[in-house]
Amino acid sequence: MNFLKKHLPVIVLISILLLCCIYWLCWHLKPFTGNAFVFANTRAVSPWVAGYITDIAVKNNQFVRKDAPLFSIFASPYRLKASELEHEKNFLEANLKSCEAKLKSSLEEIKVFRADIEKFRYLYSRGEAMFKSAAISEDYIVDQRRNMKTALARLAAAEYNAESLKHECNALRARIQKTQAALELEQIWCQQTTVKALSDGYVVNMTLSPGGYYKPGDVLFGFIDSSNWYIQANFKESELSQIKKGTPAKIWIRQYPGRIYHGTVCNINWGAERRLTSAHTGVADVKKENTWFMLPQRYPVQIKILDPDRDLHLHFGGSAYVELDIPSYPFRQFFWELFLW
Repeated sequence: MNFLKKHLPVIVLISILLLCCIYWLCWHLKPFTGNAFVFANTRAVSPWVAGYITDIAVKNNQFVRKDAPLFSIFASPYRLKASELEHEKNFLEANLKSCEAKLKSSLEEIKVFRADIEKFRYLYSRGEAMFKSAAISEDYIVDQRRNMKTALARLAAAEYNAESLKHECNALRARIQKTQAALELEQIWCQQTTVKALSDGYVVNMTLSPGGYYKPGDVLFGFIDSSNWYIQANFKESELSQIKKGTPAKIWIRQYPGRIYHGTVCNINWGAERRLTSAHTGVADVKKENTWFMLPQRYPVQIKILDPDRDLHLHFGGSAYVELDIPSYPFRQFFWELFLW
């Protein structure tokens, strides 16, 4: 008893240190980090067509389903343009039918002229034979020769006209195809005057009101895709060798104490920027390090949450803790970092 009373402060101190070591060991048997946060895929929402906003269907921070309308752009100019192109297409198709009819008429004329040429050639050859026997006069032969030349000239003109009509028909077909493509594009623009959600998610940072004029590329608000949720956990570089794609993980999110989520490693970043450049001189700026404690570099590890609770809404950027289901070799890590100090 005297020994305990005499050395009680030392025993208490040793007990506290031992409990701290046991606590530290329990938390470091597996890779663990509190340097983590919740995130999801995000995108900026912009209009595809220029115009002023006529209707806004959502509110800031509202959850929306896929294909739900977000806002609408004034669509009348795009509908009128589509109607104009449709009428132009009908006009060109009518011209094409007229051109094809003229081409058919020209081809029939070519058949008639070829028949006339054969007839006059036959009459001319018969006339030459009869002229030798003095059965007809020379004027008859001259007339048949003239008629044959005239038919040949008409045939050539009809062939040139048919060739011209063929090119005109091809040009009209090309213009119809061009107009059809422009019409389909304009119909797409008409559809895009109503911007819809590409997935389930949350509308964030929206400060819109109807009447504002915007053009493609203008960022109107953000959208958080809630189809999949992730954790970015920053682990020490001394633990990266054990972490592989597909490694199971346990996740605690500060927003919901006591709730355990499960996840799997889906990506490990290959780099973390450490180079610095002086803004004044442009040369390398070497940061002064603590010469007593050189902390290991941390690298982002992306973890997909496998069991997000749809009734518990996760918040982008929320703090989290992550434990990976692999051995961390705590003693090796401790002495490795200790001796490298």
